[in-house]
Amino acid sequence: MRAVVCHDFGEASVEEVDRPTPAANEVLLEIQRVQLSVTECALYQGESIAHAEVIAERLADGPARLFGHEFCGTVVDCGSEVDQLAVGDRVYAPGKIPCNECGYCESGFKRYCPSKTYIGYDIPGALAEYAALPAEALRPVPDSLTDSEVAALQPLASSVLCVRDSGILSGDIVAVIGTGVMGYQCAQLALAEGAQQVLVVDIDAEKLELAADRGLHPINGTECDPVDEIMARTDGVGADVVFEAVGGDQSHATDGSDPIAQAMGAVKAGGTVVQVGYIIGDVTFSARAVRKKSVTWQNPVTGIAPTGPGRDTGNFAAELVASGRVSISEYTTHERSGLDSFEEIVDITTNKAKYGAKGPAQLSI
Repeated sequence: MRAVVCHDFGEASVEEVDRPTPAANEVLLEIQRVQLSVTECALYQGESIAHAEVIAERLADGPARLFGHEFCGTVVDCGSEVDQLAVGDRVYAPGKIPCNECGYCESGFKRYCPSKTYIGYDIPGALAEYAALPAEALRPVPDSLTDSEVAALQPLASSVLCVRDSGILSGDIVAVIGTGVMGYQCAQLALAEGAQQVLVVDIDAEKLELAADRGLHPINGTECDPVDEIMARTDGVGADVVFEAVGGDQSHATDGSDPIAQAMGAVKAGGTVVQVGYIIGDVTFSARAVRKKSVTWQNPVTGIAPTGPGRDTGNFAAELVASGRVSISEYTTHERSGLDSFEEIVDITTNKAKYGAKGPAQLSI
């Protein structure tokens, strides 16, 4: 089969490799579509962010099959121990793979497993015609979803966890700083959780228009001070919950105009700031400022969480899109065909403004 093989940072080729045989706990997937994440593209280009050490180690060991944790695939073979999936199921991977051996796993807290295996980082992902992956990390999807929607589901599954961990109560005022993929999703989910009003901040007028179409209240950061505007719209109290969904390179969490500082400034006393975006490097913050407002700075844990008997956040994310309660298709604006388009997909995802892309680009295989 053909697969993308990485030789160094920023250096990859499409090569013929052996088609994998699924282990007892795995399924063999035929891959239809992959969506490269911003994190994967940054790692490929050598940025020192989450998973950078793992990527460097794998490249140091020789050519490596990397990336591709956001995908749509169809089960074509099942290992002998797999009973939750069947040949013909279309699936995606909302979760990481817990070790199932540590104290966290044995006591039912798999989300907190310190030794998770990450698809596309620790093991080969879906940048290939076929992939063999543990069934535990996969979830089937409704037939009504397109391949493009399925490939874009993994960020929504993470957004579901962010909103569930935020503690939103019915009637809360919620603010979201940044309406990228996960910010847009968290804002919609906040409404679904019963928020009375969701204020969304961005500097992209098109994204703010999309947000307004979904019943969200846009604030254009080029036209006002977002913190002042949120305070004005909440009678000087601030939002009950604020999602910081920008991430990236920021310097200070409580002073200045960085997105985290805006979130800390816009939240009410006793409120919660949810850190959705991944931060590059370190940030400085004033412990006194956080303590003075009694702010909870929530950093959600990735993975899959149960929502009830036989149900979890991975299934729920797919159902949200299938029912129309949450929309994600607006952000899948660019796609290319064939594994040979890998480098172009990286460029589009890294330079979305240059290409007019709203979210990561997708690659059909």
